[in-house]
Parts: sequence; C-alpha cells; structure tokens
Amino acid sequence: MNKILPLWLVSLIAALLIYSAQSLAETPSTGWLSHEDHPPVSVKLELTGHYEAERNLLPALLHVELDEGWKTYWRSPGEGGIPPTFDWAKSANINDIEWHWPVPSRYSIQGIDTVGYQGSLTFPLMVQLSPDARQANISGTLTMSSCTTVCVLTDYPIDVHVDLDTLTVDSDRAFAFNQATGKVPREYDSNNVKQAIWSDANQRVQLTIERDSGWQNPQLFIHSNDETLADAEFSSPDIQVESNSLTANVDVSHWLDLPDLNGAELIATVSDEKFAAEYKIQLTAGTIANNAPPLWAILLMALAGGLILNIMPCVLPVLGLKVQSLMLSGVQEPKVVRKQFFASSLGIISSFLVIALGLMALRWSGGSVGWGIQFQNPYFIAALVAITWLFALNLMGAFEFKLPSSLSTSAATAGDDSYKGHFLQGMLATFLATPCTAPFLGTAVAFALAAESSVILLIFAALGVGMALPWLLIAVFPRTAKLLPKPGRWMQWVKPIFATMMLATTVWLTTLLKNFISNEVFLALTVGLSVLTLVIIGKVHGRKALILSIGGFLVLAAIVGTTLILTADRWVNKLPQDHHWQPLTQQRIDEAVASGQTVFVDVTADWCVTCQANKVGVLLQDPVFTALGQEHVTRLRGDWTKANERITQYLKANNTFGVPFNKVYGPGAPDGITLPVVLSKDKVMDALEDAREQ
Repeated sequence: MNKILPLWLVSLIAALLIYSAQSLAETPSTGWLSHEDHPPVSVKLELTGHYEAERNLLPALLHVELDEGWKTYWRSPGEGGIPPTFDWAKSANINDIEWHWPVPSRYSIQGIDTVGYQGSLTFPLMVQLSPDARQANISGTLTMSSCTTVCVLTDYPIDVHVDLDTLTVDSDRAFAFNQATGKVPREYDSNNVKQAIWSDANQRVQLTIERDSGWQNPQLFIHSNDETLADAEFSSPDIQVESNSLTANVDVSHWLDLPDLNGAELIATVSDEKFAAEYKIQLTAGTIANNAPPLWAILLMALAGGLILNIMPCVLPVLGLKVQSLMLSGVQEPKVVRKQFFASSLGIISSFLVIALGLMALRWSGGSVGWGIQFQNPYFIAALVAITWLFALNLMGAFEFKLPSSLSTSAATAGDDSYKGHFLQGMLATFLATPCTAPFLGTAVAFALAAESSVILLIFAALGVGMALPWLLIAVFPRTAKLLPKPGRWMQWVKPIFATMMLATTVWLTTLLKNFISNEVFLALTVGLSVLTLVIIGKVHGRKALILSIGGFLVLAAIVGTTLILTADRWVNKLPQDHHWQPLTQQRIDEAVASGQTVFVDVTADWCVTCQANKVGVLLQDPVFTALGQEHVTRLRGDWTKANERITQYLKANNTFGVPFNKVYGPGAPDGITLPVVLSKDKVMDALEDAREQ
C-alpha cells in the first residue's frame, strides 16, 4: 500500500500540471456580443493564435451575424449607411489594426443604392503589436450600422488581452481566417487598367480594365482613402463588356461641392463570379464620349411622342369634348376661339410641367420615379374617377357644373367661354394620357429622368408642346374651325356619344381601384355611382328619359352581344388562356440563361393601356403565343400596377422609367434584346430566335 500511494500521488500531480499548462495557454476571444436594444446583430472578435514575429502581426477575425433582412455596410456604403468602425485608441501595445473587406453586394431600397453585406460574414483583421511587446490589450468600441427599413447604430465594447507566452494556435480559427481572406479581393497589377478618366463636365469617372480570360458578369465598386472624398458618392456603374475589356462609367456626386478629381487616387474593386480583384488607379482629366443622342434629338422625340399621345385611347374622351367645343367654336369670333385653344394648350403644357416637378421631388427625396407612376396611387385614380364622372354628367346636361370652390376653377361646357374650363380640359387630357406609352415617348422620358433638373423640365415641356400641337394649330389658325359642320339639333345626338365615352373612362378607372380596395368597397362604389348617375339623369331629364335610357342601353347591349356571339367566329380570334408566368427577378434571369434557356421578360401594369394592347394583340396571338409556350422559353412577368421597388430597380437598370417594357435574354443574347414599346409579332419572333442562337 505504501508503494502504491506515491504512484497515485505522482499521477495526480502530473494531471494537475497538464491542466494548469492548458489553462495558461489561450486563444483570446470576446465571445458573441449583442446589444439588448438591438438583438438582430451579434459580433465576435477572436484571434487565431498565430503570431508573425517578423512583422509583429496577430491575425484576427471579426465575425458578424445579421438576422434575415438586415444588412451592414462596405467601406464606401453608397447613397446611405455608415461603414463599421473600430476605435481602438484605448488599446495597449497596439501599433495598428488593418481591416480587410470581403467583396460586397449592391442593394437598393426605395430608390437608394447602397453597398454592403447580409447574413453571416467575417472581416479578417491584422493586429500589429508594438516592437518587443509580449503582452497587449485590444480595447475599444466597435460601431456597427445595420439596416432594414430602419437603421440602427450600435456600439459593442471590445476587450481582449493578449499574452504571447501563453498564446496557442486554434486550428479551426486559422482555417476560418484562410477562408475569410479568400473572399477579400487580391491586389492586381494596375497595368491592367488601360484608362482612368475624370470628366469634370460630366461629373463622371470612366475606367477601362482588361482581363486575359475575359469578363462574364462583372460588378465594380469604387473607394477612396482621400479624406477630401469622404462624402463623395460613387453611383452604381454602367458597365459595358467587350471580349476581355470592361468599360465602366461611374457618376460622382457630393452633398456640397465636388472637389476636382483630376489626379485623385481611387481603389476599384471588381468581382466576376469567383474572381475578385482590387486595382489602384489614378484619374487623369479627359473627355468621356457621350453615347446618348444629342439634346435636340431628344427634344424632337419628345415632340413626336407627345403628338402621338393624341391618338392613344386614353385621350379619346377628352378629344371628344374638344371636337364638340371645336364645332361650336365655328360660330364664335376667331379671337375667342384662339383664347380657348391657347388655354387648353396651356393646360396640357402646365400639367406636363407639374408631372416633371413631382418626379423631380420624388427623385430628390429618394423615391422611385417613372412614367405613369401616379396610377400606383389609389387617391389619384379616385380623383380621376370623380372628375371624369362629373364631366360625363356635364355632357348629359345635368348641369353647367363648377368644381368645388376650394379648387377655384370651373369646367368648360359645350359653348362655354370659360378659359379656366378649357385649361382644365387640357390638364385632364394629360393626366388621362399618362397610362399610355407612345413610340419615342419612352426614350425621351428615360433621358429626362436621368438628366439634371433643367433638362427634365425642358423635355417634359417639349412633351407638352407635342401633345398640344393640334390644339395650338387651331389657336394659331382659328378660322379652320369653320371648316367643320355647323352646330344644330344633331348635336343633341352627338353629346350622349361623348358622354358615353367619358362614362366608359370612368368605369375603366373604377376597375383600376379594385387593386387597392376590398371587393365589398368596390361593389359599393360601382353600385353607388351607377345608381347616382341614373338618379341624376332622371331628375334632370325626367322619368321618361330615364326609362328610355335604361331600355335603350339594354336593347343595344342585347343586340351588340347577340351579334358578337353569332358572328365572333368570322372576325375574332378566340384568345387562349395565358401561359403561366413566374415573378420577375434578376436571379431567375441569370439562372435561366446559365442553363441555356431563352427568357422573355414582360413588365406590365393593369393601368397601362399600351401593355394590354401588346398582350391582346401580340403575346396572346400566334405565332408568338406558341413560341412563348415552348419548353426552352422561361416567361418572367413584372407587375408594376402597384409600387414595387424590385421592378422599379429592374427598369432603372435597363435605363427605362415606364411600362410596357419587354426584353429577351438567352445564350445568344446574355445582355438581352430590348423590344420596342409597341410590340409586333415579327420583332418578338426575331428576338426569340436571336437570343436562342449561340
């Protein structure tokens, strides 16, 4: 027994010594840190345990965990956000902490472009100790900005003690560090940057970068370490790829005055699938060629687009009013006719300028902008329902109505000399025209909304002048009104036709409200308007007229309906049931093209008359319908009836600001083939064939 006890004691002492040695060894870490007021974000700082004695460097890892929907920011965060920072001034025996940034992603929320990260990420850090230091303290405050629809700025206290004598390598952390550094762009030879131009006139940077193996789907991010450029914002780049050459145009803005970037040193980060590189560049002053049409050409397009709006179905009811007014003006003095039509023209042009100012305000506030977006607002649609309904009642002779006194304006009735009324007619024509998109109009609007404020006003004024041209023609040559038939008793038959057209517009606008209100409210609204209309007709024209109107409508509906049913096979192609469409996302486009599919993109809206015409006249007709149904075709549809930030950003990325928008992608056209606003079967079929070929 006496011999066994010493052996037992020796074993115990040895175990205690081993345990003590292990307890003295360390691989420092803060553990996971979170803030009680902001639990969606957690952070952790830890060392790998490795020490590079030659350079006094300690590799470290800053882990960040973000709940779903939250993001934090890159070193140049874009139009919003604050990059994470670490104030380590309270540290001891620390010379420097070098922060390495993984390749970021680009995000857009409510029209604001930002650059950053989501989910789980790791920032590799290199901590440099003071020379000859054996112990150190990494102490300070990590400040992290994180956002969803709101942004929160959170501080995390960091305190890590380092003792080189007890520091041991943690193999898992060392592996994680190697993985994290693999996601950091490597610095590449700046000789690959063939051009780095700063254009003061355009406030734009243009870079041309070459890569021997070529480019596939590159992304580019700009950063500057220059303090004078700390508040400069670099826009999402416009990238063009040709073979092994990448050309990127990046607009630069500043909240105050932009400093001169001639000679400025920037860092360009380029990612392309698994490739990630960092290029140090120095800008030189130069001229950047502008591929956009000259302003005078855009103004001509705006004039043409505005003129074509006059024949769009949206405007026909108001044109009916104007034609009636024109026939009545044949018996008026030329100077009266001139003033009336000048008033209408002024109403058109003024309303275009109002739309331009509204879009400018939206853009300034960071909101989404586009042609016709006011129809995404139920209050705007409801206002048009009320206005068109009142105009229809006015044409029925219910009253020579005046709008509420709060609006301080009166409406024009047949033969009324109220210039305010004619002005209102012009404004109504414009607002009813906005759900239509005409040839040339899309190009002009896209150019305008990407330009400075003065150009926006100029182009929208040109659109207004274009739409007002026929009316201005009558104003300049008022005697042309005498060429039309003289008014007489036959006008009593014409007025109901115009009233019916206006009521049809009211019905159409009411159906648009169905996207924003419940079925019960929609039913109550339609029944209420119908009953109120009949009551007013009966009160103004008597019970006999009311009964005749209802009876005539039912008889006409029965005759037209029966005729259509009996003869439809002879002159109408029965529309097939539409294909199944997937929701539009850029990821679906990329995945489908990568798998060899042809992708047809249709961005539409219920309130867009041109969209519905394209659908009925082309997309649901053979041979297009059959072609879209083939197995190798992926159909993606973006619904812009209501405000949709994802769809807005897709349109913006394609340099367009309205619907309809159609584009075809495929192995033969990975960047896509943009189709014209008004579709044709030949154009669609040609694009599908070209996109499929490789």
